[in-house]
Amino acid sequence: MSWEPTVKLAVLLGSATAVAIATALFFMRERERKAKTRQGSYVEVGKVTQIFLYPLKSGRGWDLQQADSTRIGLRHDGVRDRQWMIIDEKNEFVTARKERRLVLVTSRLDPDGQLCLDAPGMPTLKVPVGMKEGAVINARLWGQKGEAFDCGDEAADWCSTYLKKPNCRLCYCADHLRKRQLEEDEVYGNLAKHGEEVGFQDLGQYLMISEASLANLNAKLEQPVTSRNFRPNIMVSGCASHAEDSWKFVKIGEAEFRALKPCTRCVLTTVDPETGVRMGAEPLKTLRKYRQTTDSKFRKLIGDSPLFGTNLVTEKEGSIHVGDTVFASYN
Repeated sequence: MSWEPTVKLAVLLGSATAVAIATALFFMRERERKAKTRQGSYVEVGKVTQIFLYPLKSGRGWDLQQADSTRIGLRHDGVRDRQWMIIDEKNEFVTARKERRLVLVTSRLDPDGQLCLDAPGMPTLKVPVGMKEGAVINARLWGQKGEAFDCGDEAADWCSTYLKKPNCRLCYCADHLRKRQLEEDEVYGNLAKHGEEVGFQDLGQYLMISEASLANLNAKLEQPVTSRNFRPNIMVSGCASHAEDSWKFVKIGEAEFRALKPCTRCVLTTVDPETGVRMGAEPLKTLRKYRQTTDSKFRKLIGDSPLFGTNLVTEKEGSIHVGDTVFASYN
């Protein structure tokens, strides 16, 4: 028996393994080098003043003192940002862009760990947190599908009754189900890294806005608006208005984020978060006067949608707190 083919195969396999290991080590070292470069270029830009987590997409948010940054959004007490969402009979997402009453839906955790949803004129709906099994549906957001658990007929009836919209379902984005892949987004996929995913957020896992940007807008409005009109996750003080536009990376505590894109604003900003009633054309009308993109290619994608705040994705998980110092890197 000749051992030569076996020896050659072993050598080839060994070479292939060595190349794979070397390649992996190269990319690991490159990531470490870039991380160290960012560490050296971070500068203090402000402080965290507010942290918001929205259990139900388009529902009222939780105003928190602390939350954990995860690869798919903020988490607090086992509840993740936009972990529940209402869909219609075609499995398309339903938001306050059209169903404005959604902004009046509040949520809380009860002592037994269930999420309680309350809305005007409705009994409390309790749904389990941390679902591990159930009927899996493909929920659609902006042309992409993501897996979710159906929360059952009682929850569906509650949603349909409150919105006066038949055949609604409530779904839950469990951690282990397949998420929407950012790189597969038809419009912004080229901005994502391989493997980055998102739950029921529109696109970026986070939205950050500076207090100065909001104050600058309010100085131009007859009727001031609040941060709740823009549904941010993180509000920052201590920087100039729209300074967040130029931040490439952000560090808060041990958590790190990468700027994905400026946030385009829609009609949802015109819905009063306290009443669910549309306030007219503001603040969109005023924002269009001074917050239009100057990038011609981007303008073709977004039309006359103004920009306000920045969408972020996770670079490194960690805990963030109100009062934490915010650092930014411009490269």
